[in-house]
Amino acid sequence: GLIMTVGKGGVGKTTMAAAIAVAVARKGIPVTLSTTDPAAHLSLALNGDGDLPATLVVERIDPVSATEDYTREVLATAGAGLEGSARDVLVEDLRSPCTEEIAVFRTFAATVAKARDRVVVLDTAPSGHTLLLLDTARSFQREVNRQSAEVPPEVGALLDRLTDADFTTILVVTLAEPTPVHEASALHEDLLRAGIRPSAWVVNQSLLATGTSDPLLAALARHEGRWIDEAAQRGGRVALVAWQSEPPVGPRALEAMILPGADRELAALAS
Repeated sequence: GLIMTVGKGGVGKTTMAAAIAVAVARKGIPVTLSTTDPAAHLSLALNGDGDLPATLVVERIDPVSATEDYTREVLATAGAGLEGSARDVLVEDLRSPCTEEIAVFRTFAATVAKARDRVVVLDTAPSGHTLLLLDTARSFQREVNRQSAEVPPEVGALLDRLTDADFTTILVVTLAEPTPVHEASALHEDLLRAGIRPSAWVVNQSLLATGTSDPLLAALARHEGRWIDEAAQRGGRVALVAWQSEPPVGPRALEAMILPGADRELAALAS
């Protein structure tokens, strides 16, 4: 199956993805943890105290590498019989921004396809806008066909897989603050319009979840209630992840976020 963490930058998508992947892999289940994050925050989250499970594979969808591979493939297939100006036109066409979008899209689809026989946890999934493009498969296929005659089967099956609740678990990650919740709500609506229903919301860095007795922090925690309620109204299932005094870096700290005592709902989502 596929688990995707989605949301705006800075809300903890990478940390959530890494924590879930480590917790699931620790059970002996084969897991691929993949990211499209160019800043490679996954390596920062995973490098710390504790050993990674042997069944965990960490990958990265690299736009540059994906584009180079796709360009070589198109020139070797669609460009094989072209000469002179005709080949020059194809080469120029491959320099367009659409080429990188197609290449990353195909690599993303291939990564999702791996979830047929293992758990794939995908960090920094496409934005709601990009996911909406999946629902316009005809226009996308026309763009692909303009450069290459063949659409990989995993691309054709991608939308069906993302809309299959038995195959895909989508977690909307946010903070208990007005702007992050409103942005997450907009993303939630984008996903619904694409026919993709999020499975749950994860409210990260919650003071309310710490049970703090400090008067100032407790007052701030009470203000979170409104935004947590809004998340619950929008997403149904909500997991609260307590604010951490230290960044959760390394397998041991990441797993502690998923333990049943830390948050039962998040532990259930990772089970």
